[in-house]
Amino acid sequence: MSTESNATECPSSPKGLLRRLAGGLANSPLFRHGRELIRRNEIDYNLPLTKWEKLSAGAYLILRDYASGLFPPTFTDQAKAYQAEMDFYEAMPGVAKASAVASHIVKPFWSASSFAYYSREFTRLLTVFQALEVKPGCRLLELGCGAGWMAEFLAIMGYNVVATTIAPDEIAIGEKRIAALRARGITDPERLRFRQTPMETVDTAVSDLPQFDAVFVFEALHHAFDWNQAIRAASRCIKPGGWLILANEPNELHTFISYRIGRLSNTHEIGLSQKQLKAELHKAGFRSTRVFWPRFNDRISHQWVAGRKQ
Repeated sequence: MSTESNATECPSSPKGLLRRLAGGLANSPLFRHGRELIRRNEIDYNLPLTKWEKLSAGAYLILRDYASGLFPPTFTDQAKAYQAEMDFYEAMPGVAKASAVASHIVKPFWSASSFAYYSREFTRLLTVFQALEVKPGCRLLELGCGAGWMAEFLAIMGYNVVATTIAPDEIAIGEKRIAALRARGITDPERLRFRQTPMETVDTAVSDLPQFDAVFVFEALHHAFDWNQAIRAASRCIKPGGWLILANEPNELHTFISYRIGRLSNTHEIGLSQKQLKAELHKAGFRSTRVFWPRFNDRISHQWVAGRKQ
C-alpha cells in the first residue's frame, strides 16, 4: 500500500508520546499472538483466522504502523497506487497469480457463506435499481468491476453494461464472461463490454459512447486513488435524470477494520464518511440524493447512497 511515514513529531509532543506508547504496546507480551499472526499472514494471504485472531492481528498492525507514522494511511503517489491495483493478482503473499485469477473467475461461487453474502448484496442492488426505475434495457456503467461477475449477471438479466477496471487481468477475465454469454445465445455486442481505465478518468474511456442511464460502483469506490475525482468523472458519463449509485461502500471505521487486508494486498482499504459522500455528490451535480442504508449512520454499516443528476 502506498503509504509514507509522517512521524516527524517531537518525541515529547502529545502525538510523539502516543506513538511511543503504541510502539511499546505493539512490542509487549499483550500483542505477542498478534505479532505471530501477522508474521504468518505476510507469508500466507489466505491464512485461516477467526474473528478474534483478525482483531488481534489487525490491532497489532495498527499499533505498529501508528508508531512508525504509517497509520492512518496516506496516499500521495498516483502512479504507484495505480500500479498496485494493476498488480493485485500478483501481490497476495503465498498465492500464485494463476491461482488468484482462477479464483476470481468463479466469484461469487467460493463457498456457501460467500455466495450467501454476494447473492444477498446483488439482490439489494436490484432492489435499489427497482426503486430508482433503472430497468432491464437501461444502459449501465460499472466502475471498478473487479472480475466482472456482477456485470455478467446484469447482462443476463437484460441490461446493457459497460464494465470498467484498472487491471488488465480483469479485462481478460471479462472477455471470458462475454464468451460465456455468447455460449448462452446472448450475442448482442452491446449487452456486455469491458474497458480498462482508472475510475478517475472513466469519462474519457467511454467518451465515444452515449451517456448512461445509471452508473454504479459496488464495494470499489474506496479503492480509488481519489474517490472525489471518481465521482466527478462518473457524473460526466450520466445523462440528465440518471443515477449514480454508490453500493455497499464501507463506512468510516473500515479504515481500522480492514487495514490488515490493505497492507497485505497493497491496495486502498479506507472508510468513507457518509456526510462527505453526500457533499461530493452535491458538488458533482447530483442535487437529489437518497440514502437507502443505513437509515441511521452508525459509522460501521456499509452504505448505499444514490444521487440523481440534474
